[in-house]
Amino acid sequence: MNEQLSVETPEQIDINFQQAGIGSRFYAALIDFLLLALIFLVGYYVNERFISELGDVLGKWLSALGGVIVFVLNWGYYMVFEITTNGQSLGKRVLGLRVIKEGGYPISFADSAIRNLVRIADFLPLFYGVGLLVMLLNKNWQRLGDLAAGTLVIKTVRTELTLPATDSQAGAPSVNVSPRELMYAAWIQPALVTETETRAICEYLARRAKLSEARRAALASAIGSPIVERMGGSGSISYDKFLEEVYTLKMSKTT
Repeated sequence: MNEQLSVETPEQIDINFQQAGIGSRFYAALIDFLLLALIFLVGYYVNERFISELGDVLGKWLSALGGVIVFVLNWGYYMVFEITTNGQSLGKRVLGLRVIKEGGYPISFADSAIRNLVRIADFLPLFYGVGLLVMLLNKNWQRLGDLAAGTLVIKTVRTELTLPATDSQAGAPSVNVSPRELMYAAWIQPALVTETETRAICEYLARRAKLSEARRAALASAIGSPIVERMGGSGSISYDKFLEEVYTLKMSKTT
């Protein structure tokens, strides 16, 4: 198994990921499948117990509406979770997995839509039979949906960042944030940020002014999301602001 994946960004920041294997992906898919099955069983019970007793016309309309809801849940469940939780369905979140682009970027709505629309082909003939075969033949363990969307599934707990051998302090950014302006200081733990990650943050802050808004957001997310998870952060995170505060607090501990 090709466990390690190293992606070098145009800013010369190497992001090293550990790819998810068949075992962890299977259990994540099983959790998602069981959750959807439970929702469908509840819907079926409600339909048989209540809706069928409302009369022919109203009952048929509500049954048709229920069919639409089932379709939306079946296809929308993964897309909604992956877009709103940075590439993680409930099952992937439990197993510590995440979907990313092959270049290390967060996935977009189009990426999620493509990989999940192709899921029906991966699922054939029974519970991802085709997807499993394709994964075994692919060095990056991608199913058909991943190949179509250009995505990878990685483990989130072992992400590391490395930089070229340079004197990062020579080009260290000047970041002045007063305590009153800090948004995440209550749960930021500077001791949990490694030296390698500090250098990566320093490099990012020094170069972010030259980046486009989209590139800046993608790179900040790639660097910051593993650190946020390690610190137990929650809520809507501005990774650019978070990295700025991490750097500020980290530097204040060393001065």
